[in-house]
Amino acid sequence: MDKTKELGTQRIGKLLLQYSLPAVIGMIVNAIYNVVDRIFIGQFAGEDALAGLTIAFPVMMIIFAFSGLVGIGGAALLSIRLGERDERGASQVFGNTLGLGIIVTGLTLITLLLNLEPILVAFGATPDILGYADDYMRIILYGFIFQMISFTLTNTVRTEGRPMLSMIAMLMSAFANIILDYLFIGVFGWGVQGAAAATILGQFAGLALLLTFYLRGKSSLRIRIRDFIPKVKLSLKILSIGFASCIATLGVSVSMIFLNRALTEYGGTAAITSMGAINSLYTLFIMPIMGMQQGIQPIIGYNFGAKQIDRVYKTLKLGLMVAIIFSGIVFALLQIFPYMFIHLFLDPASPTVETAVAGLRIFVLMLPVLCVNLMGVAFFQSIARGASSMVFSLLRQIIFLIPAILILPQFFGLTGVWMATPVSDGLAVIVTGIALVYHYRKDKRAEMKNIVTKEEALEV
Repeated sequence: MDKTKELGTQRIGKLLLQYSLPAVIGMIVNAIYNVVDRIFIGQFAGEDALAGLTIAFPVMMIIFAFSGLVGIGGAALLSIRLGERDERGASQVFGNTLGLGIIVTGLTLITLLLNLEPILVAFGATPDILGYADDYMRIILYGFIFQMISFTLTNTVRTEGRPMLSMIAMLMSAFANIILDYLFIGVFGWGVQGAAAATILGQFAGLALLLTFYLRGKSSLRIRIRDFIPKVKLSLKILSIGFASCIATLGVSVSMIFLNRALTEYGGTAAITSMGAINSLYTLFIMPIMGMQQGIQPIIGYNFGAKQIDRVYKTLKLGLMVAIIFSGIVFALLQIFPYMFIHLFLDPASPTVETAVAGLRIFVLMLPVLCVNLMGVAFFQSIARGASSMVFSLLRQIIFLIPAILILPQFFGLTGVWMATPVSDGLAVIVTGIALVYHYRKDKRAEMKNIVTKEEALEV
């Protein structure tokens, strides 16, 4: 049964709940198991091991960037093809997405494995934490191909109108990871290597479920073997749409080089360890917004392809409203109970706690409105405006953030390092908001012009 047609007919509120809620739940659980990784590492392997994972994080972002380049671009183009009722074209997009993703991810993994240690040093690894970061990343790299395929299929089954299946697969991965974390780190004492192994094996559990959906012929797509061989024109289209997500994620990685170096210079290993705890919490609470992002993309993409512009903007407005309310609640919790959250990762008696709490309170200052930028990026990506989406991603991750990291600490020391992120986020939100309003008014004028033209034609 083709469930995609409801994207153009069902009430927007119901669709947003249907598509966003499973994505939000899945993203929350995914964030939880990443947080659990760091909780187990912080409690059982020590602060240096947690700092090692902090250094490894931006290197992982490089892999996710190139996976997203193909996976997110393919999912966006797939939703547009389905909205156009081009089933053969949609099947070709799916096959090319998977085939191209394996090639791109494979090349990325080989490059990183051959240059891992110097890359970790470039990202700020000091001698006391380099070993932890290296041990963790090598296992992640060896098994990441499973994560890439799982990531791609999670996006495509959601686009096909199966958000619950996507959520269940993410839940399976998350619960498997958490159980294996307990065994590998808490019981067997394998430290960062145990955390990495748990992550890879957990992803494989979710992948197994997604594969059965396609192998049993449950998909509405009719895929042929030759569809998996990347075609130049179609591959370039997929890459052009996904380029924004790739650049945004690479931007995280590049900016983390500057951020980690500034943290080391102005706060030492304690600041790096604090960043590990802060980033885990930030990821945990921003993941639901990312889930909403994923929820609106197939709805916007389908209705854009079907030329139902009113439904496109209704989806965007409702998504923004829900995301702002949620973000405001999270912001209040982090500001009121920072010690409770930081104690999850650090021993309450550790002097690092005060550094982490001070950093957390500053780092999340723009969280209530950050969704304007995130939803804006998703909006432009969903309507195949890859260049615009890329620019708004770059604003937050590179264009504003890196200068802020370089300038603010010179005046405010470690406080300036923490301030760089909210300053960058605030500027990016303003620019993205202006662009969304401009685009909305432009489309409204075009819509009114078309109505007038049709009325004049009828009069004639």
